Amino acid sequence: MPKRQSLGRASAACTFCRQKKLKCDAVKPTCGNCTAKGIDCQQGPAQHKPRPTNERIARLESENAFLRQRLQTGDTPVSGYGAPAPGPSVEQASPQPPCSVDSPMPGPEGSIRKLANIGTRGSHIPVEPPTGDLRSNVSLYHGPTSTAYYETPSPQQRNGQNNDFYATNEWSQNLLFAQTAKQRQLEPLNLIAGRLDFDGVDPSIGMELLSIYWSRQVYTAQIIHRPVFMRDMACGGPYFSKLLLNSIFFVVSKHSLRPEVRTDPDDINTAGLIYRERFVELLREKFDKSEITTIQALLIMSNALFSRCDERSLSWLYAGNAFNMIIDLGLHVLPSANNTSAEELEIRKRVVWGAYSIDKIQCLLQGRPSLLRKRDFNTPLKFLDEYDELEQFDSISYTTNRHQLGIPSLNVTLLTKLCELSVIIEHLMCEVYSESTPNTQLSQKMSVCERIKSDLSQWRKTLPPQMDYIAYSGDPGSVLPQAHCLLALCNTLVILSERPFITDSHSSSIVAHESITASTAAANQTVQILRDYAQHYSIGSAPYVLSYATYVSATIHARIVAHKGKGSVSFQSLIFCLKTLEDQTDIYTAAVKARQNLDRLMDHLGVSIAVNGSMNGNMVGDSAQLQTVQYESVSTPDKTQAVGTTFAENGFSQTSWELSNLDLDAILQGFLLDRDGQFPMYPLGTF
Repeated sequence: MPKRQSLGRASAACTFCRQKKLKCDAVKPTCGNCTAKGIDCQQGPAQHKPRPTNERIARLESENAFLRQRLQTGDTPVSGYGAPAPGPSVEQASPQPPCSVDSPMPGPEGSIRKLANIGTRGSHIPVEPPTGDLRSNVSLYHGPTSTAYYETPSPQQRNGQNNDFYATNEWSQNLLFAQTAKQRQLEPLNLIAGRLDFDGVDPSIGMELLSIYWSRQVYTAQIIHRPVFMRDMACGGPYFSKLLLNSIFFVVSKHSLRPEVRTDPDDINTAGLIYRERFVELLREKFDKSEITTIQALLIMSNALFSRCDERSLSWLYAGNAFNMIIDLGLHVLPSANNTSAEELEIRKRVVWGAYSIDKIQCLLQGRPSLLRKRDFNTPLKFLDEYDELEQFDSISYTTNRHQLGIPSLNVTLLTKLCELSVIIEHLMCEVYSESTPNTQLSQKMSVCERIKSDLSQWRKTLPPQMDYIAYSGDPGSVLPQAHCLLALCNTLVILSERPFITDSHSSSIVAHESITASTAAANQTVQILRDYAQHYSIGSAPYVLSYATYVSATIHARIVAHKGKGSVSFQSLIFCLKTLEDQTDIYTAAVKARQNLDRLMDHLGVSIAVNGSMNGNMVGDSAQLQTVQYESVSTPDKTQAVGTTFAENGFSQTSWELSNLDLDAILQGFLLDRDGQFPMYPLGTF
C-alpha cells in the first residue's frame, strides 16, 4: 500500500485517499487559529469557540469591578449610573485597611469620628481608595507605528453596541460636583480624626500650607484634583504620595509667616528647605516609575526651582521627565468614557493641560523651545468638575490682613483661559521665536504675528466681566489677583507679537511705528494693572508671571524714557516697575535676574535711575535725586483716559499716555539694539 503523503494542514485528505475515494484519517482539519500559529489542531474548527477580543475582556473586567464595588457598599447597580473603572476588584487594588475608625472614641472627638464613619460608609463615595484606571500606574501607550499598538474600535465601528455605562458630560458634571462636595465636607472630619498623612509635619502647619496652595496657584494647583488628593491622603490611595505632598509644602513655604517652616527663623530664604530635602530623598524611590503623583510633584518643583531658586537646568530636567512620564502613561490620549470613570477622565485632563501650561510659561520665561505640542494630544479643553468655580476666594497669601473679599474663586474659568492663552504662546514661540524663524520670509512671519494678535484680541473679548475690569470699567478691588496676572500676561504677548515688526530690517517705517505705538499702549496698561494690584494685594508676593510682565513692560518704558527724559509718565512707570521687581526679590530669585537684565538695557540706553534713594540718577545727562518710591505717590492718569482708545484692528482697550508726541524714529533706534536675533524680552537672555 503506497505511503500516504499529506498536502499540508489545509488539505482534507492525503493523495492516496482522494484517488481511492476513501475516508482519510491521516490529516485532520485545522481551525484558522491553529493554522495561523503553526500548531497541530486537536479539535478542528467546529469545536473551537470564537476568542474574545481585548475590548470585550476589558469591558467585562470593568463590569465585574463595578458590580463588586456596588455589592461592597450595599448599593444596587443602576444602569447608566456610574462609569466603571477597568482593573482588578477593590480587594486587589486596595490592600490597605479601610480608612475608618472601628470604635469611635468617647467624647466630642469620638462623636466626630463616628459621624465621619457614617458619612463615608453610607455614601456613594467610599473612603477606601477606588479602583481607578490602571493607566495611572502602568505604561500602556504605544502609538500606531508600534508593533504593540492595538487599535480600539470607535463607537461607530461597534455596530451600535449598547453601552450601559456611557457617561454624558452633563451626568459627569453632576457626579463630580457631588463627589467634590462630599469630600470637602469630609476634609475637616478626617483632619480631626487624625487620618490625614502629613509625613511627620504638624497638622496645623500642613493644613495652612495646603490652604495657601489651593488658593494661590493657577496652573500648578489645578493639576491636582483636590477631592481625590485629600481623600487618598486619608486612605493611602493612588492619587496621594508623600513626594507630592512635600513638593506642595516647598513651593508655598515662602508665603507662610510661620517660623517653623524655616531652617533659620529669621531668614526667609531658608523657608521650605526641610521639605525640599525630604522631596529629594523620596524622589530616589519614584524617579524610575511613571505615576501621576510623580508627574505632579516634578511639575510643581520645576516651577518653584525656576522662579524661586533660579535653578534653571534642574527645573528644565524635572519638567522634561514629567512630560516623558505623561507620554509613557498615555495621559495625552483621552480614553473613551465607556471604560474610564468620570473622575479618572477629569484627573487626566487636568494633569495634561496643567503640564501644557507650565511648559508654555517656562518656555516663555526662559526663551526655550516648547516640549509639549497641542497637536500631539487629543484631550479636550473642557473641565467638568465645577465645584471650585463659585467657591469663595481665600486671600490667605495675597493680603496681610486676611480680609475675605466675598468673590468667587472662578478656578475653572481661570484654568481654561490660561490654557487658551498657552495655545497662543505655543504659536508665538514655535512660529515667531524659534531657531528656524530667521530664515522665514518676512511676509510669512508677519502673517503669523497678525494671526496671533487677532487670537489675543478674541481671547480678551471672551473674558467675563469679573476678570477684565479694564474693558468693562469695573472695580479692580473686586477682581481676583490671578485675573490681574492673566491680563498682564496678555499685554506681554501683545508686545512680543509686535516686536518682529519693529526689529526686522525689512519692515517699513510705517509698520514699525504702528508696532511701537501698540507696544507702548500695552506696556502702559500693564503698569495700570500693577498699580491696581498693589492697591488691593501684596505685590511683593504676587505670582511670578506678574514679575515677568513687569519686566517686559519696563523694557518699553526704558526706551521711551531714553528719548523723553524724566518729565514723562513713562519715567514714573519705569520707576514703578523697578520698585516692583525690587520688592519681589525676597520671594523670587528670578526677579533679581530680571532686574539685572533691565539694568543692562538701561545702561545701553544711557538711562540711570535711583530706587529707594540709594544713588544719584543721571538721565541722558540730567541729574535727578529720587526718594523712596511709594506705590501711592506715583501719579496715574485718569482711568477714563486710560481706557478711552483701542488698538488698531484688534479691539484692545489701552492706556494712551503720551502716544501723540513721541519721536518714533528716535525710539526705534533703541529697539534696534537687539535686532540681531537676540531676545531681551525674557530676563535670562542677553542683548
